[in-house]
Amino acid sequence: MDLNQWVDELFEVFDEDKDGVINRTEFVELIDVLLQDKGIRMCETIFNRFDKNHSNSISKDELRDMVIELAL
Repeated sequence: MDLNQWVDELFEVFDEDKDGVINRTEFVELIDVLLQDKGIRMCETIFNRFDKNHSNSISKDELRDMVIELAL
């Protein structure tokens, strides 16, 4: 599976309300899964860092940037 497919699947799973963005609640769940034991306290900082347009949500492109930087 390539990166784009992985991001598409992550986005599909964590965009629970299917509104096309990942809101803060969904983001906390995503970070919990990706970071596991590293802790949720990083969520606010990470969310703000990758919510580049300050929309209070994470777009698929913003998620892709986050996955590239944090998970790879």
